[in-house]
Amino acid sequence: MNNVALTVALATAPSSAFAELRERPKFWFPLLLIVVSTAAIAGWYYNVVDIDWLKDLMFGNNPNIPEAQRAAAMGFVTRTTMLWSSVVGTFIAMPIVFVVMALYWFLAAKVTRLAPGYKHWFAFTCWTALPLLIGNVVAAIMLLISDSPQINPSVMQGGLSLNELVFNLPQGAPGQNILGSLSIPTFLSCALTIIGVHVWSQRSWLFSTIFALLPVVLFYGIWSLIEFR
Repeated sequence: MNNVALTVALATAPSSAFAELRERPKFWFPLLLIVVSTAAIAGWYYNVVDIDWLKDLMFGNNPNIPEAQRAAAMGFVTRTTMLWSSVVGTFIAMPIVFVVMALYWFLAAKVTRLAPGYKHWFAFTCWTALPLLIGNVVAAIMLLISDSPQINPSVMQGGLSLNELVFNLPQGAPGQNILGSLSIPTFLSCALTIIGVHVWSQRSWLFSTIFALLPVVLFYGIWSLIEFR
């Protein structure tokens, strides 16, 4: 399959897509598509948002930030620093996250005696992250139709997070960051990961679910302990 056919198969027949990836692992297409589109959305957002309004939203009403620290942050944050730090950060951070996740899959596969090597798991990581594009597409539409520069940062997740859809916690509230990071694309990515592990391992759905979701549960569990300590 070519990259487009593989993308379609991932949505319509994921088992065949993962069988193809096991035979011919490749990763440049989803990696570049996700990183470039995410960086483009971040750059677009910080180029059009009312930066003074955003700074007040981020720091003005947060009781957890001391006054002196708040004033320093308000003075440091500018449109240029936010734009370039987010764009450059995306190009650096997202590939690192994929590298680390692939390393986890590789080591977990060794422990559980699964055959695929690191290149396979890196390709696996990139393709299972492809649902993130849904959030980027929705974010682009929301930015395009917005009639005000006072745009909430949650638009960069496409408004598809649990916080936006269900909880509506204000900026800086305990749990707001966690719920803001959990979104429909996140759950779709987890579902693809479970299917992919099942196809590659040929083991039970229970094994595949535990194998796939263990790092997610650990990550959000540790984050929750820090957030609510």
